[in-house]
Amino acid sequence: MSNKYIVKSKNLLKKLYEKITKANTFVDDYTRMSITPAIPSNAFINMANSMYTMGHFKEAEDMLQSAICFPTKTSNALINLGVIKQTTGDFEQAIKFYLAAYKKDNQNTKALGLWGNCLAMMGKTDDAIKKYEHAIQIDEENADVYLSWGALLIKQKRYKEAIEKLELAVKYNKKDARPMYMLAIVEIELGEYDSALDKLLLIVKTTENNFEALHNIAYIYFKKKNYDEAISYAKQVLAIYRHKVETYLLLGDIYAIKNNEEESLQFYEMAEMNGLKTFFLYISWAVSLQKFNHHELAIEKLNLANNCLKVKNVDEVYARLSLSYYKTGKTELAVKNKNKALEINPDNYMANSMAAEIELGKKNYKAALLYLDKCKDDFSNKGFNYSLMAQCYDGLGITDKVTELFEKAVEYMPENADIYIAYTKFLIKQGDYETAKKKLKSIGEESKNITLLNIYFKVLYSLAKQESYKYNLEKAVEIANKAIEINNDGFEYKKEKEELEGLLRDYE
Repeated sequence: MSNKYIVKSKNLLKKLYEKITKANTFVDDYTRMSITPAIPSNAFINMANSMYTMGHFKEAEDMLQSAICFPTKTSNALINLGVIKQTTGDFEQAIKFYLAAYKKDNQNTKALGLWGNCLAMMGKTDDAIKKYEHAIQIDEENADVYLSWGALLIKQKRYKEAIEKLELAVKYNKKDARPMYMLAIVEIELGEYDSALDKLLLIVKTTENNFEALHNIAYIYFKKKNYDEAISYAKQVLAIYRHKVETYLLLGDIYAIKNNEEESLQFYEMAEMNGLKTFFLYISWAVSLQKFNHHELAIEKLNLANNCLKVKNVDEVYARLSLSYYKTGKTELAVKNKNKALEINPDNYMANSMAAEIELGKKNYKAALLYLDKCKDDFSNKGFNYSLMAQCYDGLGITDKVTELFEKAVEYMPENADIYIAYTKFLIKQGDYETAKKKLKSIGEESKNITLLNIYFKVLYSLAKQESYKYNLEKAVEIANKAIEINNDGFEYKKEKEELEGLLRDYE
């Protein structure tokens, strides 16, 4: 044997001795703290696990490296080293440890399962599934492997297969809530809300402070339009964990639907105050601001949403910027952002709807109708698009279609003030004040929209002048007072209001 190999061997033996000596010291320390396991290397592994749990990854890794030196058939130390590397995102190094663990014990399904998880995280899904299949061949009742396999299938949207694997995970480990939780997530994706709700409610009963399950219960109630229950569960989430940004957004959206402006905007502000400055926060915030006609603030939030992106190529941002710029009279910027949205995605519904509204404003009715044709499958904004279509046909003089289209618009969006404004303007032009009054009555009593209130007053004023019914006189004055209280400068018919008040005095 050459001298250099003898020296090398001596050095290796010295290092190995140092590691074992160090290991014995740690085992002695561990003995003082707790019951000593049968195998000294397990003491090392247990201490490493404690260090890992406390976030001392380097110290945990050093201990596990020492534990490997013990002459034992167990591969737990190697697996735990892999877990540490996997936690830090070093998947290739983690796989090396899992491979070493498997070579030491070719019946170790945990090593194969974790190996599969790394491959899945690396995007090598076929190879990951092969590892899961191999693990199941060794142990067909391994719940953890079925759970990981099911999670991968969910990611691939292969829901039927995912359900099969997750049900096996539940079957072989009834104490683990994770597979049942993931089954509930699949059912939410498939719209099977009642079944998902049953599972999540059971999970909440059998686990503590499970804010993820509570959030999804809130979401299900939101989808079922049971908003009070959704709010109740969502607030429980924030009481446990105040950094769940999705819950703030859910509450903001629910209160917006309920037309509770103050509560809605408050939850977005709370999320921002808690440092949750994400793209989705600002885009959701902007949507609610647009609903309540705060378009200048909406522009500010949309720009903040854009700043959260490395590559600013989300068409929805530009489409919504176009809407708010148009509503604030900045038509040139509206056109610019509409064009940007359509450049990124020619099929963006809002951008096409905005293009139609801009063309309508220029009286290019046929061009507007071409844009609206691209929005025919936009069910979320269908009512407003019907309203634009009605206005186009009115502009083209094809009035026999207008009423039908406006009625469809109201049916789809019964609380949209802009639709009622456009519809009643058409009815006024037709001289049909009585129908206009009926349409406005359903929304004008509660609305704070000054444009709508002006039109409502004009309709009631015209009817009062035609027929002099005391009810119309009193109602017109009531609406005028409401409009003045909301926006004194924005109310356009102060002289007419005084005239009606004079007529009312004549009744007394």
